[in-house]
Amino acid sequence: MIRVNLVAKKKKFKLKGIYFELLLFVALIVVIVLGIFNINSRLNEQKLLIKREISKLEKELASLKKIDREVKELKSKKEELQRKINLVINLKQGQKDYYLILTKLEQSLPQDVWINKFDYKNGNVNMEVSSLRSSSVNEFIINMYKSEFFKDIDLKIVRKNQVEGIDINNFSITAKVKLGG
Repeated sequence: MIRVNLVAKKKKFKLKGIYFELLLFVALIVVIVLGIFNINSRLNEQKLLIKREISKLEKELASLKKIDREVKELKSKKEELQRKINLVINLKQGQKDYYLILTKLEQSLPQDVWINKFDYKNGNVNMEVSSLRSSSVNEFIINMYKSEFFKDIDLKIVRKNQVEGIDINNFSITAKVKLGG
């Protein structure tokens, strides 16, 4: 018996060369587009992370600026307090200086000599002094030299006046003061 196959034979699908290259080209384009999409999505994620980091750093910068202002304010307050402390120290030292000067002057003054005007600046003493006897002026200057606290003593002006019938000698003295020794 003869067999007859009435069903058509299936032909194998073969791509011709140009179709194969076209398919390969399209596949390559799809791979490239997917790669670009993948890279783009990664870059967007990194961009979001960087934006978050920038936002976080800006907040931190704002808080640090606030702290910096507070530190500057505290430094200025500290400088102001230090200036006040130095002023008090200088005043206290000046008080000690005046005490020493006045004590040494008191020890040098003869009985009939009195100080009418006293000025102390920058280590120099200027005085206007009165006396009943002329010899008391010399005694006062000699006592000042003996104290070794005063140096470069200079007798500037000597005048005689009469007050209610009493002769009074007025004189002006300048001297340098040796503080701290």
